[in-house]
Amino acid sequence: MDDLKEHALNSSHDFYELLGISPAAAEAEIRRAYRKTALKYHPDKVGNDTAALEKFHLLQIAYDVLSDDGVRQLYNNARRAREEKKERDQAYEGRRKNLKDELERREREGVAGLKRKREEDQEEEAFQRELRRLAADGARRRKEREEMLRREAQEEYEQSQPSTPAAPRNVPEEIDRTIKLRYPADASKAPNKADLSQKWSKFGKIQDVVLTTKKVKVEGEKHRKEYTTALIVYESIVSAHSAVTDFPQLALQDDDWRIFDHVNWAAGKEPDCIPKARAPVATALQADSPHRAPVTPSMDRVRSTPGEGLRKVPSFGSFKGTPKLAQPTSGGLSMEDATKIRLKNAERRRLAEKLRKEEEDEEGKAAKE
Repeated sequence: MDDLKEHALNSSHDFYELLGISPAAAEAEIRRAYRKTALKYHPDKVGNDTAALEKFHLLQIAYDVLSDDGVRQLYNNARRAREEKKERDQAYEGRRKNLKDELERREREGVAGLKRKREEDQEEEAFQRELRRLAADGARRRKEREEMLRREAQEEYEQSQPSTPAAPRNVPEEIDRTIKLRYPADASKAPNKADLSQKWSKFGKIQDVVLTTKKVKVEGEKHRKEYTTALIVYESIVSAHSAVTDFPQLALQDDDWRIFDHVNWAAGKEPDCIPKARAPVATALQADSPHRAPVTPSMDRVRSTPGEGLRKVPSFGSFKGTPKLAQPTSGGLSMEDATKIRLKNAERRRLAEKLRKEEEDEEGKAAKE
């Protein structure tokens, strides 16, 4: 009896599975299953087959354990405890494997994240370096032009020559001809450098396009979004001005333009050389309202002899018999470009005034009704 209890408590074999019966089998069913299975492994039938003989011995132990109700109960309890331990071990192993996989995944993502962050930092550094180069180049050119114009004006005043050398062609520095915009990098129709050059050449010839991509925080979004920022350098400041001023209307009228946002000057503000919208220009005002009086040309400021400071002198181009020359505007903007921008501003004011009057007329009609 003690041997049976020892087998019942410590055996690692499943006696029910060995006999091919369920744990709820009755005694008669156990007896039939034992007789049927034992015949296959009986020593008289298998001879010297060691494995078969061991199987026959196990069948005998299984039958003896399951035939005794008390011993069977001990076996059932021990068997259930072993199964529960096995399930716990499997669950623990599963959790351990999940933790191991999660740790490995985080390590992989950490390495990839560091690499991605390093690439983003490098792109941002290159982008900022390009901005600084544009700004420095623009400042240098502006200083050179201002010095050249000052010398020429001083020589013109001192020599009092009736003829004035032709003014150099004024080309605004790159930073003043550059606009900045951004768009989602993962958009289905996200343009590349060639696409941007083709699309934004609508406003004029493009000198260069510089792209950089980084993740930015978008208002209302939980996670940072990847955006591409573009610097578009136009050959003419008039083209850059048109791109900045005409974009809002294009975005309202054409869905293809709505992918872009934050369209602005690369320097963050309108260049100082661009005439303000309210500045009067004779040609622009005449095109806008032919009944307005012409505007008196402004006086040039030049430096006279040392100690006298700045004083106003008339342009020699205004003397009788001397052809007028196109005077350069501040910041290197030619008179032709300034006139184009002023005409465009005048046209925008005219359209805005027209829309305002139409709205007032509609409101007046609605009030009468």
